[in-house]
Amino acid sequence: MTVTPPAVCFDMDGVLVQSEDHWVSIERDHILPTAAPDDDIPVSDITGRNFREVYPDLAAEYDVVISREEFEGLFEEAGERIYGEHATLLPGAHDLLSELREAGVALALTTSAPRDWIELIDERFDLLGQFDTSVSAEEIDGPGKPEPDIYERGATELGVDPSESWAVEDSTAGARAAVGAGMTTVGFRGDGDETDLSMVDHVAGDAAELRAVLLGE
Repeated sequence: MTVTPPAVCFDMDGVLVQSEDHWVSIERDHILPTAAPDDDIPVSDITGRNFREVYPDLAAEYDVVISREEFEGLFEEAGERIYGEHATLLPGAHDLLSELREAGVALALTTSAPRDWIELIDERFDLLGQFDTSVSAEEIDGPGKPEPDIYERGATELGVDPSESWAVEDSTAGARAAVGAGMTTVGFRGDGDETDLSMVDHVAGDAAELRAVLLGE
């Protein structure tokens, strides 16, 4: 049995917001082939990371034929469509967050997504009202995931030590960031998901399982 944590930091994409299938499709079929048509770049190379930070790494390893500005523009265009039209909310997300708040758990949204995308999701699903704070990787003075800075910032804004906080993540980069910050980390994975989450403390597959882990049931 687990103990209800004083604070939880939630990743957005792939956890509360079901957008990953859309991102994988457009990254695999359009963005990465456009960036490096002669290479087969694995989507996993960029999953969970701030898209504005990945270009130098890709350019160093692959034959990238577009500029950084063009690369980021592909993501900006895709993000507007995905978050404005296609992404869905995890079934039971609002109930889960409400129950955690009622249990006295402080909540932070800690995401690689830029603020514009967070606002699109909030307009559609009224998500931010459930959180005490939200942090975009673009708003921190430091690198994004897999570095721990965003989770350290989330804990600071909640007024708790990272070691007392929990995090919920679906990507390898995000899980490494949370573990690196010293947080108890819950890996969230869907059916058939083979993402490396070997570093996490707990694993949940849906909102009900996540509820059981976070509320110590």
